[in-house]
Amino acid sequence: MTQSARPGESATGSRVPDALGEPLRQFFFETHTWVRPRALAQMVGGAALPVEEGRAVDAGWRRAVAQLLPPRKLDTDLLCHDLRGRLALLSRADWLRLGLCVGVLSSCGQIQRSMDGHFRRVVRQLLEEEAIQRLDQGVDVPAQKPVFLAGPGAWRAPEPLALAGVRAAMAQACPWPDAVASRVRLHFEPEELEGAHSVSGLDMRWLEIACKALWPDHPWLWS
Repeated sequence: MTQSARPGESATGSRVPDALGEPLRQFFFETHTWVRPRALAQMVGGAALPVEEGRAVDAGWRRAVAQLLPPRKLDTDLLCHDLRGRLALLSRADWLRLGLCVGVLSSCGQIQRSMDGHFRRVVRQLLEEEAIQRLDQGVDVPAQKPVFLAGPGAWRAPEPLALAGVRAAMAQACPWPDAVASRVRLHFEPEELEGAHSVSGLDMRWLEIACKALWPDHPWLWS
């Protein structure tokens, strides 16, 4: 997926798992289908982009994005090597779901017994029952849980809380190289990645617990 890589191979010639072919293609070469125009404009310092009222204009948009976001600086091996790299390939919808789950981690073991009605409602609506059970079972859970920072009433507004979890995950557990991190951020409007985190003390062990609760049979995170 770098300039020297052939289809199905990484830059070092190692075989890329077949399941990763589509998410890698989306991340490297189909960026125009998911990038947020205002996020891209901010990233490139306000360069003129073919957009109208905040929306990408079809004509010229793909060409403009390809010129501004060439794939040659991206490391396929890093993106394929482990969970941290593969997380960069998640869609915006999956990132928001993971961000919401990040806020739940401090309650592992007692989610279903919570006295917070808003918390229980959001968790039931946005996370499957099986995911809740996996988090409550506490299998291989580290002793030190992340600390929930959002405060009372936060679960009344799940979307801002999900974004706060995304910010926590990217800042605390995913130290990607700049070329990868800046590309992942293009899934979000600039203001969506500004502000407080939903938790502190998040690390890759806890992010893996969240991912395994949400997607135990994910087609490519664990391949």
